Amino acid sequence: MYCYRVRGPYATALAKIILDAGFDLVDVSRSIAERLRIEEKAIAIPHATIKESDEDPSTLIVIGHSDAVKALLDEITSRIPFIVTVYEELGPYTTIAVRVMGYDRLGRCIGKIGEDREVVIQDIKECVEGAIVITHIVKPSQRLGNGKAITLPGIAVLKDTLVLLDDKEGKVFFSEHIRDYERKSLLSSLASQAVRQGFSIRWRSSAKSAPLEVIAKDLEAAMEELRKLRSMSVIEPRIISFGETIAFITLSRASKEYLDIVRNTVVPTSPYHHVFRTCRKHLDVCVELLDHIASKTSRDLLEKEIKEFVVRSIVGKEVILRHEIPGRGYSEIGPLTILKVLETEFGLALVGKRIIQRDGIYNGLGVEKKAGDIALTLIPIDEWFIVHAYFDRNGLEKGMYININTPPEICPASTFIKYLDLFVDVAIVKNNVRIVDLEQLEEARRKGLIGEDLVYIAEETIRKVLTIIEVIQKILKESQFLEQ
Repeated sequence: MYCYRVRGPYATALAKIILDAGFDLVDVSRSIAERLRIEEKAIAIPHATIKESDEDPSTLIVIGHSDAVKALLDEITSRIPFIVTVYEELGPYTTIAVRVMGYDRLGRCIGKIGEDREVVIQDIKECVEGAIVITHIVKPSQRLGNGKAITLPGIAVLKDTLVLLDDKEGKVFFSEHIRDYERKSLLSSLASQAVRQGFSIRWRSSAKSAPLEVIAKDLEAAMEELRKLRSMSVIEPRIISFGETIAFITLSRASKEYLDIVRNTVVPTSPYHHVFRTCRKHLDVCVELLDHIASKTSRDLLEKEIKEFVVRSIVGKEVILRHEIPGRGYSEIGPLTILKVLETEFGLALVGKRIIQRDGIYNGLGVEKKAGDIALTLIPIDEWFIVHAYFDRNGLEKGMYININTPPEICPASTFIKYLDLFVDVAIVKNNVRIVDLEQLEEARRKGLIGEDLVYIAEETIRKVLTIIEVIQKILKESQFLEQ
């Protein structure tokens, strides 16, 4: 049975999911141990850790032994709806032999392993094109597989409590979770022999409480393995040894709302708890207050009032739409000024406005774009689409583009509205209605970026949108929005 460590703002809900799946939890916080009535097991070493990404609080990272990562990823994808996943077998401390390709336009030394995988080699003394260099990964491909892994020269050997590096530096590094001075002193003494041989050691967080005899065995085994790897003859690019495996799980607003429900089975939890917990740190007290109120009042009423407050809090403000495309990163649309909150037949909706600044062509519409055009954006709060309508200076409609995406995520008093794009869209020019990029949706499904639930709802949303085009056009053609 695999055991996992959970960290971050989703910890309670994830811990419940892990236990319900029949796995074990170790090194849990005291609050989670009390909520779930389990032992803390601080000394046990986890097979993998699940936590929020430092780069994006809406993304979970599962990192550790490959079998354990795969097992938990399977459980999460079967339980948490509307997520985007990327599995990366070549995680931190994987040692690879790469063929040097030379410098790129950014001045980075680039190496290649396989036909379609490139890495950045940092701190290399000579970037000689064609040379075979042994490196280890320190940072995998950027989130959602968009980018190159970062590597450093030398072999890395991964064990439960440490990483041994053949970097000729002879240094000792400690996990930020190892704070006890006496423990650091003991670990430094254990590392002294390896350091004298020019190896560096990174003590992992598990070394803070693991028995010293276990740590000593890890170090001995790592030294022996490193010596064997150093004696190998490598003449072609290849994987030499695996380190950790890593998976990225990006949560939509709907995913977070599901986690709210899971957490509520353990402890009173307000609607939008996880959305707000990942907004800004100073909202934590407000979230705790809402959780307290959630235990005293109707959940449906509380959800309705929170939603009303959040959408009305950004009226009159300038916001940016953060448009994130699975597997490709994100782009930003705006700024646009939020003019009004509307009651529509599909619920609350925001109307935003911006003035086009440059000439060009409207993507997806194939219509000329002129500086001074007016763009109106309709953002239904609980729907899976956003509408962009374009007008000339005189209010004549040029076209309409309906983006299919996850429901928008809005933080109180925020300047950003974010969502995950679902690839397929609807373009309307005059009376010509086209469904755009269906093949991209199918490709994302084939690659495993998105699951069948997201594919299904994208297709259903297209069908719905096609029946309400006239309603949307009527809303956005109101002269009050064009004149404001």
